[in-house]
Amino acid sequence: MSIITFVNKSMKETGQTLSIAAIASIMAVEHNYKILIISTDFNDKTMEDCFISLNNKRGLRGIFTQSLNVDISNGLEGLIRIFASNRVDKDSIKSYTKPILTDRLDILQSPKTTDYKEYCNLSVYFSQIADYANSIYDMVLVDLSNKMPEENQKKVMDLSSLIVVGLNQNQKSLIEFEKVRQADDTYKKKNILLLVGKYNLNSKYTAKNIGRFLKEKNIPVVIPYNILYADSCAEGKIIDYFLSLQILKTVKDKDGFFYDQVKKAVEKIDYLRQAEEYGLNQ
Repeated sequence: MSIITFVNKSMKETGQTLSIAAIASIMAVEHNYKILIISTDFNDKTMEDCFISLNNKRGLRGIFTQSLNVDISNGLEGLIRIFASNRVDKDSIKSYTKPILTDRLDILQSPKTTDYKEYCNLSVYFSQIADYANSIYDMVLVDLSNKMPEENQKKVMDLSSLIVVGLNQNQKSLIEFEKVRQADDTYKKKNILLLVGKYNLNSKYTAKNIGRFLKEKNIPVVIPYNILYADSCAEGKIIDYFLSLQILKTVKDKDGFFYDQVKKAVEKIDYLRQAEEYGLNQ
């Protein structure tokens, strides 16, 4: 059982949430893992929108999806109240998550509050929730917001088997990360993996070149930019998108290349988190 935390130390958007959505979807569709995504962002519903269409906020329908008969009207705030009162149990987590694929993929949506001070107070509990969920799910993927107070971010990262750091595909982003790494030993640990979101194959900053620039042992994994995937995220239809790609026989086409690269990212993440769990990175 593993907590995998995705972080972004760049000043610009790295496509972190859409990358997590892609990785979690492939893990759920192709592997027999029970996965929870925890969204920690402030006043942002991007993760929810990836899986739940505007026309059907009750959830996706289809042979893979269970009916939503639980009350999640209080969302993450309701779950936090249970943690604060020491009344949490396994059913508590399930009662406040939104099921996407039956026994495979659930989402714990980000707080509904639009008050930043309240959000900061709520964020104290994110590490406790991730830790408890780790006893229920095979993998807990945390979409860690850089809007959270630093100390609360660190609590989540300290629990993590693997920390996936998002980068932009340009020199400025790489220099920014190098400064962060020099200032914080967390990013020098062996359980760090770099991920380039919205990856452009034609850039001179290829994954290999980024690895050389940063003197990384592990070449960064990539999630290519793909307009059909982006559209599917905006429409809440990414599970349908990935299921349709399973029938592709070649990776020469743009969607096939996208699917292939996401699968490679999933395999790398799965390998590294198991290596960390079993002490093979020592």
